[in-house]
Amino acid sequence: MIYKVIFHEDDNPDGDQTAELLDIVSRTNIELPFGMAKHLHNTNFRKTLIQKLIAVKLNMSGAASDNLTRLFRQLNFDKQVLKMLNSSSWYKIASAIQQIGVMELDEYKHRIFEFVDHERGLIRVEAHNAILKFYGFEGLRFLDNATYPITKWQQIKLLDQLASLPTEHFTGIEVWLESKNDTIVLFALNLVKNYHRFELFDQVVVCLRHNNPMVRQKAISVLKNLPSEKSAAILTDIYFSETANNQLAILRTLESVSTDTEIPFLVSLLSDEVDAVKLASAKALAAIGQVGIEAIQSHPASSQYPLTQIIAQIQEEAA
Repeated sequence: MIYKVIFHEDDNPDGDQTAELLDIVSRTNIELPFGMAKHLHNTNFRKTLIQKLIAVKLNMSGAASDNLTRLFRQLNFDKQVLKMLNSSSWYKIASAIQQIGVMELDEYKHRIFEFVDHERGLIRVEAHNAILKFYGFEGLRFLDNATYPITKWQQIKLLDQLASLPTEHFTGIEVWLESKNDTIVLFALNLVKNYHRFELFDQVVVCLRHNNPMVRQKAISVLKNLPSEKSAAILTDIYFSETANNQLAILRTLESVSTDTEIPFLVSLLSDEVDAVKLASAKALAAIGQVGIEAIQSHPASSQYPLTQIIAQIQEEAA
């Protein structure tokens, strides 16, 4: 039945294409298989059919996608969604929000904002996804007042959704970079990185002084994607006040932004007690060019382990 619905064509294909979806449904119903009506009284059957419709619609667009929504409405599943949305059961609410977003039930989209900061994580996730589907980048305004964490998995899902949307008039990142919610700051930094928002360079630098070391680490990595003649000096200035993990993050970023000016600093780290620091420093020096490689080779310990292996590794990677 779903296969037939996807390829369904109206008897009057030359009709008014600007008509509202509800008007189209009232004029033309999709023919259903004989005897199907009796199965619609079965709760398990309805649940299975809804799941199948959602699964298929996620991979459809254009007329096929519209037909699936028409069938959803024709079967009065949209009315059922409203009941679920008003339920006291959290999983029914989450399912209803998902159906509103996937099936593009515009008449209920304003209700989704009620759940963007819900105590249940799954409800929040579904609400955020649905809002982006309806409102695009503008929908990210829910971040303005979000109090609950935005998990890494959710951030990945949001970034994936945003990747297919136009970015005209995309504002708000500057607000989220100053959020009291650390996970929102992390998400904002990802947005700066993914969309190369060079004008926010100064605010990213401010994040290097954030109380949360994870936020600082993300800001360090973002500087790699915002080329500036200031970056290397800023990173070397904070190096010795940072955690061990963040120091390595700084060296990885310096591999992309260092100049001849940073050679003395990087050479000094070739004497560090931690081999990982020595390797990262050597890679940053090699990235500067021949002058950096020569600085490694002229180090007093260049003929000793582990610099001998590090030099060999760098030469092998450069070959």
